[in-house]
Amino acid sequence: MGDPLSEVPSRARYAFNTRGFGSHQAIIEFVESGTKILDVGCSSGYLMELLHSQRGCHCCGIEFDPSTAEQAEKKGFRVLRASIENGAGELLKLGPFDHVIFGDVLEHTVNPEKVLNETHQLLAPGGSIIVSLPNIVSLMSRLKILLGWWNYTDMGIMDRTHLRFFSYKSARQLMHDGGFEVERELFVSPLTFHGGRLLEPVQHFRPNLLANQFIFKASPLPISR
Repeated sequence: MGDPLSEVPSRARYAFNTRGFGSHQAIIEFVESGTKILDVGCSSGYLMELLHSQRGCHCCGIEFDPSTAEQAEKKGFRVLRASIENGAGELLKLGPFDHVIFGDVLEHTVNPEKVLNETHQLLAPGGSIIVSLPNIVSLMSRLKILLGWWNYTDMGIMDRTHLRFFSYKSARQLMHDGGFEVERELFVSPLTFHGGRLLEPVQHFRPNLLANQFIFKASPLPISR
């Protein structure tokens, strides 16, 4: 399928992290080989392309923007042109899925708790969600706020299209409120060494301080009887 970056639109390209231990590579590491994947907000299909080539996954996506959805379709992926906030019913026809991926998506939704609760019906037995969320209370963000800097930008943590902001605690709470239990978590930080390995002991001790993003793999909470 070629270079996955070759057709990534400029608006979406900033979110595509190709570093050895960046957010998208971490998402791929959470995915089992040969599984069926739904990529929410799939853009031009760059993550689906990597999942197909590296993991042999069967991927389809949902994308609101018609121009980027068309690019994903040209790569051979089936894409529902809709918003995840109103397209869950149509996705039932494409599922069920082993993994539903929300890569830098939920912060753009009006009601992410509702989105997650509606995702349960899309999952196959034993399925899980993989979620990446930006951290608004990282050290860099705190310093900027302390200095009185709160300017929205076209990309990054202060993306002007972000509707919700999360700390580690509120991100975990979102998973719970959406009916999911976190099984694995990873913190993405610019502080890396040894080919990209994170400062894991420090990260886990103070995730809010050093992490730029939180990545969770979560399964549905047991149904209480």
